[in-house]
Amino acid sequence: MALTFAERQPAQAIERVKKQIALVPTSAPHQALLGETYAATGDGKAAEAAFLQAIALDPNPMGPYVRLGGLYAAAGRYDEALVKANDAAKKNPGDVGPIMLTGVIYEQKGDIPKARESYEKALTINPRLAPAANNLAWIYSEQGGDKDKALQLAQTAKEVAPDDPRVSDTLGWILYKRGVYQRALALLKDSADKLPTNPQVQYHLGMAYAQAGDKDNARKALTAATSGSTDFAGKDDAKKTLAALR
Repeated sequence: MALTFAERQPAQAIERVKKQIALVPTSAPHQALLGETYAATGDGKAAEAAFLQAIALDPNPMGPYVRLGGLYAAAGRYDEALVKANDAAKKNPGDVGPIMLTGVIYEQKGDIPKARESYEKALTINPRLAPAANNLAWIYSEQGGDKDKALQLAQTAKEVAPDDPRVSDTLGWILYKRGVYQRALALLKDSADKLPTNPQVQYHLGMAYAQAGDKDNARKALTAATSGSTDFAGKDDAKKTLAALR
């Protein structure tokens, strides 16, 4: 169901998804879709509840964590969200979902050491939890850490969640920084195809195209990355590289 339909006819869209959930009540993807539908209609509280339910049903997909983190960031609700996530983690210490969510909130808040600690804790419970492996790989790669471990974690995330574009972006960028440009380019193309409006993904793709000698596609991707007002890590580098390609 297209989310544009949810924006045009919110009540009908929500009822349609709820009917699907009634048929498959334990489906995490259906709960995530309900969250997306509520988010499209501007109902943040209902979206939050649906995304939390999606995580409870299946803690492995990245999407609900990312969307929840965005909701909390937009509302400035970091502390409130942390209290809820920590309470849930204490009640169910073997449940990786709340621990992973705590890491996402800390990362959105800019507290990287605590985010890293949360992801590491989640991985001690489930060493193949894709979202934790992916996000910890990114932190190790970008914020200072064991670069070989970063690659290992990103590869684990890719094995568990091969179709997740955020995982492809993380692994692709780590490989790019190691000079494995062709493999990086294939992964970053896949990520950018699925996340065409994500400026950081476009930046990564543009840099990989530049290293591969494809200046036209490099300019296209870097222009897409820098044309909006959204800030991201590497935006200045993207602008400098784009200027050099012109």
